[in-house]
Amino acid sequence: MRLGFIGTGTITRAVVTGLMHVGAPFESIYLSPRNTEVATGLAALDSRVSVCRTNQHVLDSSDVVCLAVVPQIAADVCKELRFTARHHVISFLAGVAISDLKQMVGPVGAIVRAIPLPAVAAAKGSTAICPPDEIASRLFSYVGAAVEVGDENKFDALSAVTATMASFYAVLETQAAWLVEQGIDYRSARAYLAAYCEGLSHEATKGAEPFSALVQSSMTAGGINEQLHHELSGNGTYSHYSAALGNVLKRIKRR
Repeated sequence: MRLGFIGTGTITRAVVTGLMHVGAPFESIYLSPRNTEVATGLAALDSRVSVCRTNQHVLDSSDVVCLAVVPQIAADVCKELRFTARHHVISFLAGVAISDLKQMVGPVGAIVRAIPLPAVAAAKGSTAICPPDEIASRLFSYVGAAVEVGDENKFDALSAVTATMASFYAVLETQAAWLVEQGIDYRSARAYLAAYCEGLSHEATKGAEPFSALVQSSMTAGGINEQLHHELSGNGTYSHYSAALGNVLKRIKRR
């Protein structure tokens, strides 16, 4: 696979780092020169990774091309480039529909949308893909779970769920602050909670049972997990969370 990246920011660095971390098979990787620090740092990791002179050089050298610039400049970047029918384009552009991408890149072999997240650098986490695509699925399966959906409405819903990262950490910070109030120093509280979450994540990924089953198996009648779960449920915490996700989805669809 000759893989190219137009744009060398956080996500490009995560994907390329993850591919090398797991020893994924590829012939070569070509990087945009836009972010010199990231591009040269990645090229120093493996002789098969090169920094190109221009974005067009990336295209000319690659068969699979990942668009990884910010959406606001994507149209301007693409209008300067000559894509061909051999290019398999994977777009990381948030909120940019396939119909719009077709206008940007012209007649290419395929256009796929994907949402790789920073954890792919350690081959963790998941990447949403739309539409289902063998090349994209194989690529992102190397660096975590590749989840394919058949239409952009479902893809938008998966995009909305990625808005939960900050709130996830905010819940942990709330727990850490509470532990500090109980006399535990912050460093110990953070270490405990980080490892605690890793253990919970392991339980979620080792099987395929519904999360509702994990909820039930985590509680005993009259126990402290049941107490907290019922209190949060009774206060509408979970339903509010669902409503907030709905608001995020509405914003995504307005783009």
